[in-house]
Amino acid sequence: MQIGLFPNAQLDASVEKHRLNKFASLLAEGKTIFQVVENVQVQRWEKVVWNCAWNSLTTLTMLDTQSWLKSSADAMPMTRKLMAEVIDVAQKCGVPIEYELIDRHIDKILEMPGIGSSMQTDCKNGRPLELDVILGTPVKKGRELGVSIPTLETIYILLLGVNKRLEDANASRA
Repeated sequence: MQIGLFPNAQLDASVEKHRLNKFASLLAEGKTIFQVVENVQVQRWEKVVWNCAWNSLTTLTMLDTQSWLKSSADAMPMTRKLMAEVIDVAQKCGVPIEYELIDRHIDKILEMPGIGSSMQTDCKNGRPLELDVILGTPVKKGRELGVSIPTLETIYILLLGVNKRLEDANASRA
């Protein structure tokens, strides 16, 4: 587990740091394995890059990650483009993430067997998708900040349609 500060301009930085240290001491006392990171936004956005790619693409295709990447010559470039757009948004938000993260994420997924995603599982089971948490934030921030995110927006809009279908199916069963 990684923890860190999410700065609040309305709080004194020393108060925030004290609270973080107190929380960290409680975790250590409880023998929780964790790491305090200087800029938790880096880790947060790195996970957003991962989740935006794999959750959305496995859900839209109903393929595992390996099958998706091997599905066409365009799958890998599209995946990389999607990740780059999320990084564009993160950078515009002031988060220092580099584009080499894409290579690290791709290398990591290629070392794993093909996997699905939690969003894909939710979709298969007819449950609502966690779109706002996974894709909504980067789309909203990208739009607010004027970042060009055509791939991200397209995938988000398609998944909104999938989610609507799931909601309608659930409503008709009720």
